[in-house]
Amino acid sequence: MDSNYRANIGKWLTPRLSDATFRVGQPRWFDDASRLAERTSDLAERITLVIRDTITDPRSCDTEVYKGIANDLREIVKEYESIGAAASKNFDSHPIYAYKMRNFSAVLKRKMKVLAKLVRNLIDTIVDRDADEMIEIIFRLVNVYNDILDQDINALKSSTNVYRNDCPYMLEPLKKMSVTRILQMLAKNRAEESCHELIECLLARYEPRKRTDPSSTTSGDAEVVGTDADAGDASEDSSIEIYRTLTRHLTPPTCENVSSTRNESETCSNLESVQQLVDAQNEQALRLVNVAQIVSPKLLGNDALKIINDETTLRSSAMRRAKNYYREIAWAALSAILDHVVLWWSPEALATRHSHGARQLEDWLSQFVQRNRVPQTVRSALQNLCDALGYHATITEWDHLFRSSYTSSFECQSKTSTEGTDTGQKFGELFRSLVESSNECEAGGEWVIGAPLTELPLSEQIVVLHRLDHSIHTARLWIVQEAKIIAHTWELDVFFFLIKRDVANFLEKLSYLKLADHGNALSSDSISVQVYVCAKMRAKIVSEVNVNVNLLRKCPAKCIEILAKICRIVSLANLHMCFPRTSHWRKESDVGPIAASLYVEPYFERVLLPVLEVVQDPETSNMILKIMCEAWLDYIYSHRIKFSEHGALQLLADFAYVSKWVENCTMISQNVRSQLLKNEVLRRCEGVGRLLLRHPGEAISMRKRLARRTNERGSPESPGLERMPAEMYVPNQEQWLELRASKKFNFCCTE
Repeated sequence: MDSNYRANIGKWLTPRLSDATFRVGQPRWFDDASRLAERTSDLAERITLVIRDTITDPRSCDTEVYKGIANDLREIVKEYESIGAAASKNFDSHPIYAYKMRNFSAVLKRKMKVLAKLVRNLIDTIVDRDADEMIEIIFRLVNVYNDILDQDINALKSSTNVYRNDCPYMLEPLKKMSVTRILQMLAKNRAEESCHELIECLLARYEPRKRTDPSSTTSGDAEVVGTDADAGDASEDSSIEIYRTLTRHLTPPTCENVSSTRNESETCSNLESVQQLVDAQNEQALRLVNVAQIVSPKLLGNDALKIINDETTLRSSAMRRAKNYYREIAWAALSAILDHVVLWWSPEALATRHSHGARQLEDWLSQFVQRNRVPQTVRSALQNLCDALGYHATITEWDHLFRSSYTSSFECQSKTSTEGTDTGQKFGELFRSLVESSNECEAGGEWVIGAPLTELPLSEQIVVLHRLDHSIHTARLWIVQEAKIIAHTWELDVFFFLIKRDVANFLEKLSYLKLADHGNALSSDSISVQVYVCAKMRAKIVSEVNVNVNLLRKCPAKCIEILAKICRIVSLANLHMCFPRTSHWRKESDVGPIAASLYVEPYFERVLLPVLEVVQDPETSNMILKIMCEAWLDYIYSHRIKFSEHGALQLLADFAYVSKWVENCTMISQNVRSQLLKNEVLRRCEGVGRLLLRHPGEAISMRKRLARRTNERGSPESPGLERMPAEMYVPNQEQWLELRASKKFNFCCTE
């Protein structure tokens, strides 16, 4: 501070501030605070650079660098304590000095808070070092960090504070570190390395019955070559050998600067059993706790320590709790990323290089867990890995099959075979795969079916059922849309392949689906919340699957309805193209018609014949015949065509030709032929023709004598509804009588 500033301030101070001690003490406090703020900023910058270098290259910084940081931190904390004590004594001084001291104190508090966050990040970065000297430095940093938090570093006022939310991480409240917190950080940092050690351990335990030469594989790829007799063994062996080759590309963080793959595997992990891996983790926890006992005994608490012969030692119960706690959190952290390491964390990952590798590795791991004595914590991690591999294999296979089915639906729909359409076969294969995966989830352990909820992989089955529900829904929509498109082209061979063969194939694949009802088990109090939620979600998806299966079962009927609507359009279009002109029906002639008109046979060959060629279903054939004849009558009535007597006789002959055409059609079975000939629409058409021959008001005779008919065995048939005149089948008789053309009269004049 310059002399002019002091002189100007002195003018406004009260006379009691002229004391010599006060005049000297206040500027000295400001100088000390300024120097401390500068040292804190410099140290924060140093720690930031050290963290960056440590992350880039763990061996770039030696222990002397970390020791220097710990010593400087201890000195800064002591200076901050002394400055804080001096400031608390002088806060009751003149308002100007008090305001400036509070401002300096707020700046120091912010810098100390930033420093504390950087120290925490530095501890998190180097907590996984193995050397005892580094572990000692870590606990020295922990002591300094906790001492900083013991100081008053809260610069925020109790009132509302306005600040920019540029760095939300800096707004996170700081908490003191304990031994459990350090163990958590160590477990998180060593999770990836532990994953690689576990993988090497499993591969060391695997003894293939038939080794393959790793040099024969290229870039981690291997092909399964073998006969059908040893297909199962070769498949399992080749899967592990493929994965063994792929693990050469894994680079754990402790294996930098190792040239050869063989040296890398020997240096990174010499573990040969799962138990050795667990023991190594216990040793890490013990080393850390032993150093904490010497450097930071306060972190352990008084209950964990005991004094024997004036020596403070750690209780065996505390040591046991520390080992158990670290083992749980270490394997939990390992389990969280193990599937990612196995599937994706390598230049040539298993998931991208071998389509069936995940499924084969899952099967092998399941057998390994069941046949060997694996510690419970390791068993849980391996079981989670099996679930993750199964989940990956399921969604990968579903994605491939569903994409293949969906894209094939855009290709030419006429590609059919005896089993159905190409797209239908692909959807059927998709349903088969999903049903098999779901049925595998219904069995747990030694149970074939009806296993308890706690032993079932509900989460994996939920994934399968969700995709099954989506696949059924998509297949049903595809069938309806494709049926509509094909029906417009009137290529009914493909249409009936779609709704008969494909739908039947789908329902056959889905009939093997086994879904047990666990409603009674949900009322038990012994199941956990997670199992309860998964069971409820499974029950919901199962109900949705059943709904979609029922809709799929009704899909053929819906497609037939679509065909009926399009059949009417096709019938009217054909009639529009081939039906004779109006003048043809008004002709007068003394000679009655001998044969049917030329348009009748092409009309039935274009509309009805394609149906009879591909399906022998009386119901469908009768429906098409009825729609054709109704469209025929609607076309006549909508165009208000007038008929002379000769025209009415010609139309009656045309209607009569339908029965002859059905009788002469050779591709119709006797059952279908008899059903078609009994269709009431034929009697209605005959009734329309006879109505056009009558005059308005003419009575219809109800005593028509019918010819005696016999069946194939010679016994008389019941006439049934044939006793009723054909005109009675026509509901709007008066309107049809209006279509009778009026007769023309010629008047001759004579002289």
